[in-house]
Formats: sequence, structure tokens, C-alpha cells
Amino acid sequence: MQRMPILTDLDAARLKALRDAAMAAFVDGEADVVPRERIAADIVTVNSVVSFRDEVTETVHRVTLVYPEAASLAERRISILSPVGRALLGRRAGAHIAFKVPEGGRRELRILALHYQPEAAGDPLL
Repeated sequence: MQRMPILTDLDAARLKALRDAAMAAFVDGEADVVPRERIAADIVTVNSVVSFRDEVTETVHRVTLVYPEAASLAERRISILSPVGRALLGRRAGAHIAFKVPEGGRRELRILALHYQPEAAGDPLL
């Protein structure tokens, strides 16, 4: 069983402000929201740098999870509104995530490492 994703209160508010129905449902119905200063250092938050493995193809990717306007595949910055971005958001390092993709079928990812998390680094409100 997959654990509930954990979001910071700031990320949750910003995600709801995107006015994306699926993301609002994710924040309201699936996520556990905690104060930004209490988020564990091993949780993927917005602006985190994370490595994950596709469990089917066994390919490893290192990406930064960003808001849609900052997304750039060339710079390995993926949107939190993408299926992979949403799957990673709020999950712990080491987590195995299985999810459906819009074109049908399933994907499975494993978070290998969280290289940077703004909250753990003490960075200002990004």
C-alpha cells in the first residue's frame, strides 16, 4: 500500500492556486498537509532535485520538480502537473509509486535519492 503524500502548507496553497481540478483534488483528498518548517527532509517538495528509476525500463532520471511555468525538459525540470511530477510530489526517498498514465497503462517508479530539498536546505520561500 502506498502512503499518503505529504505536502507543505505553502506548496498546497500554491498548488490549489493553479486552478487545476486534478491537482486540487490531490491536495484536498489525497495529501497530508503539514507546516513548511515541519516537513521531513526526505520528502519530495516543489523545487526538490530527485533521482528515480522507472521500474519497467530500469532507466534512472535526475530531475527538479517545478511549477508548470518553470518546466523545461532540456533542463530536466518537470512540472508538478505532469504524471511523473505528481507521482513524485510528497513522497519519501525510497518510495515505490505505481500510477496510471493518461494514455492508458501504468508506470512504476522508485525514488532513489533526494539530492536537494529547499526546506531542508533552509532556502527562502521558493
